Amino acid sequence: LKPPGTRAPPSPDPMPDRSRSPQRGGRPGLLVIQTGGTIDKAYPRSKGGYAFEIDAPAAPAILQQVGFLSYEVRSNTVCRLDSQEIGAAEREALARAVLEAPEDLVLVTHGTDTMVESARFVARALSERPGGKRVLFTGAMRPAKFADSDAAFNVGGACAALSLVSPGVYVCMNGRVLPASQTRRDEEGFFVSE
Repeated sequence: LKPPGTRAPPSPDPMPDRSRSPQRGGRPGLLVIQTGGTIDKAYPRSKGGYAFEIDAPAAPAILQQVGFLSYEVRSNTVCRLDSQEIGAAEREALARAVLEAPEDLVLVTHGTDTMVESARFVARALSERPGGKRVLFTGAMRPAKFADSDAAFNVGGACAALSLVSPGVYVCMNGRVLPASQTRRDEEGFFVSE
């Protein structure tokens, strides 16, 4: 028996927050980085335009619609390019944005054509400065502005995965979460394990 007025030590939290990201309002910080790609494409604004244009970042807008999100979101745009136009300079800027961010939870929206290459580049940069960062790359096969887009599904899946994966860099597409180093895109456009 315990003497009156003494308390048992608090029981450990069954789901401790594994994030070291800055806490804002009691919620871990999540950095969303836009690089462009189909997820952010919109119809051309000019009257004579014929090609899709990269628009404002879709992921923060998708997350804002949720309302009861477990993260405090901050967004940053590294570039607004089709992924086939992303080169070494953009990948270096992306890696720098991830490394310099105070948040340990990072969601990168990226075009699907070169998503794996960029994810592997960031993974190599992170391996030189180990820490607790968890980075998920995602995108969409159809623009977020389209009614039948997979954007919200992929962004939601990536946000959920951030609380489950170990530190590292991952690709979250088509309902799968794969380590960047073990991911490839197959002939049908699906992201699969190597």
